[in-house]
Amino acid sequence: MSKRLEDRVQAGGTLVLDAQGLSLYVDGDDGMRARIKSAERNGRRVTPSALTPLEVRRSGRQGERLAFLLSRLDTRAVDDSVLGTAGRLLDATGLDGHECLVDAVVVATAALSTPHVRLVTSDGSHIPKPCAAAPDLPGQPSIGVITV
Repeated sequence: MSKRLEDRVQAGGTLVLDAQGLSLYVDGDDGMRARIKSAERNGRRVTPSALTPLEVRRSGRQGERLAFLLSRLDTRAVDDSVLGTAGRLLDATGLDGHECLVDAVVVATAALSTPHVRLVTSDGSHIPKPCAAAPDLPGQPSIGVITV
């Protein structure tokens, strides 16, 4: 693994996967597999939101692979605290709930995770705003973004 990739995955904390991160993992992407392996080796919790598997839903063998990989991850439920945090993030950023609901839930999942939090995403339009707003939440969570 490259030194640059190892530096991005700090010891402890949480690596949160959005739909693209999970999709790359299911598809066997070498970079994503290396990130997750490094995170696990460094004591990081690897987690998607409970909504994320629905975004990358697969059938057949890929569906079986998705189910297997999810069994190895710590999927975070969408509970009242996640929903409340997602709502605060939407309010703080002015983003539309209809268009950005899932993104807000994913960032809220990250905001409520054990620090140091890194969120793996390919979304350069909706994810950065709530991540930037997260430090204004109670507990002042900081979310680093890893763009894939």
